This record gives sequence, C-alpha cells and structure tokens, in this order.
Amino acid sequence: MRSVPIGVAVVNWNGREDTLACLESLIAADPRPARVVVVDNASTDDSVQEIAAWIERHADSGFELLVSDTNRGFAGANNLALASLAPDGGLTHFFLLNNDATADSRCFAELERALTETPAAGIMGVTIFESGPERRPWFAGGSVLLWRALGRHHCEVPRDGRVVPTGFVTGCAMLVSRLAWNVLGPLPTCYFVYFEDTEYCVRARAAGLEVVYAPRPVVYHLVAGTARRGAVAAALTEYRFANARALFARRNLRGGTQWGAFTYLVVTGFARAVLRTLRGRPIRAWAAFRGTLAGLAAREGR
Repeated sequence: MRSVPIGVAVVNWNGREDTLACLESLIAADPRPARVVVVDNASTDDSVQEIAAWIERHADSGFELLVSDTNRGFAGANNLALASLAPDGGLTHFFLLNNDATADSRCFAELERALTETPAAGIMGVTIFESGPERRPWFAGGSVLLWRALGRHHCEVPRDGRVVPTGFVTGCAMLVSRLAWNVLGPLPTCYFVYFEDTEYCVRARAAGLEVVYAPRPVVYHLVAGTARRGAVAAALTEYRFANARALFARRNLRGGTQWGAFTYLVVTGFARAVLRTLRGRPIRAWAAFRGTLAGLAAREGR
C-alpha cells in the first residue's frame, strides 16, 4: 500500500483500547503514514504489553512503541515521539494525533491534496468530528481570543473544501511541517496539558509561518476521552486547564492586552467559583481558581 511522507505521533496513557482503535484506523488508511511512533506515558495498566503485541502483529507497518518511565504530559510525550521521527529525512511532516481519535480512511490522501494546495503551510489543522452517531463538528479551524487568553473552536465546516488561514490548530490533530519543527523546536513543556498547541500556533504565526485549516481531511474524536477516566479527577482537570490558560497569558501576551487578560481571568474565575460553590460544586470551583492564580505566578500545572 502506498504511504505518504508523514510521521504520526500518538501518546497513550492508560488508554489501550482507544489507542488500539487509533492504530487500526491508521493502518486502514489509504494511503498510510510512512511511520507511526506511539509513546506510552508511564501507564499503570497493561497498555505497553497490549500495544507492543499489536505492533508485533503488524511488524511491516512502520509502527513503533517508545515507553517513558515518567508521565511527561502531553507536550513532553509528543516531543519524545517527534524526536524519534525528526531524524528520518524522508519525512516532510509530522502529525500529532490524540490516542482517542481515529483517522478517516482518506485522511492522509486529503492531507496530501491540501499540502499541494498550500505547500508553504507550517501548521495545518483538519476537520474533527465527535465520535458517535451524530458526528457533530468539534473543530473546523479556530481563533485565539487574546483578551480572554483562550483558543476558540469554530464548528462550521466550509462546503467548498478550500484550505484557509486559521488562528490556531488543536493538538488533537495537528500537522507540523519539517520547516516549522526546525524553526519552532519542541512543543512547550511548561504546560503539562492544554494550551501547548495554542502557544505553538501563536509562535508559528509570529515567525512568519502559515497556520491553516484544511476542511477535507477528517478525524473523529472521543471528546475528553483521556480526561474523563477515573484516574484523573475532575477537579485536577479543571485546575490544569485554568493553570495552563493563565500561564499562556503570562508567557504570550504583553502590555495592556496582558493586564486585561489577567483581570478577566481573576475576576471571572473568582465569580465563577463563588457561583459554583453556591450550586454545590465547591471543590471543582476553587480548584480552577487556584489553577488560575498558580498560572499567573508562572507555576506549572503538574
């Protein structure tokens, strides 16, 4: 089967069933990616054994498994995969794909087509639908709201299928050119999870690289599949998101925009915490507010 010169990075953490479904979609794609590197992020279940067994059964597929002895977070684990893929001079692009996502069978053919249309693209996003019978659009390009320190998803898929500029691309399914990798380097690991993709896109645009959205390549995503597992408490997820959001504002905004974002995050965060406490959810409410304060103090969300 023909392959495209794209290397795929997949990160697994206690999610072997999702990861195996992701790998099945990649091996069924026509064409396939040239290489796939799975990083196990210090799982405590039987992920390593099951994924290794799957790869052994598909020994000619160009799939490989790297095992991290510590949980490096989303960015750190993807960087481990990218570091393995980058020395392969035959690869022109690297595709970050969530383990709880599956690629449409024509995803890489459409990526190839989109790159022909916009060969200078540094970062490219694809259309992402929620998994399930409704297949609702979850990502169709996005914008960065600087004064709110937030990346917002657009959910209307263009009918003409043309590649268009976009403000940011979600790390759930992000194609990075070799040029962008050479210019930007690894994903920022100060974020344990969340907002590393937003910052990467902001830095790409600042470096003069094109950040675009291609409607025709399609991925299906089990939304928040990793975060919903019992091992990750809801309060910790909220803390990490709020922490990363505030840290993004501290690292990437300047002047009045930065101070406006700081004020917005503190005022709305405090008000939301009070309201949610009155509604009987104090733990999650104040976890988020503590995350905001920690992020503004430039402490990582571990």
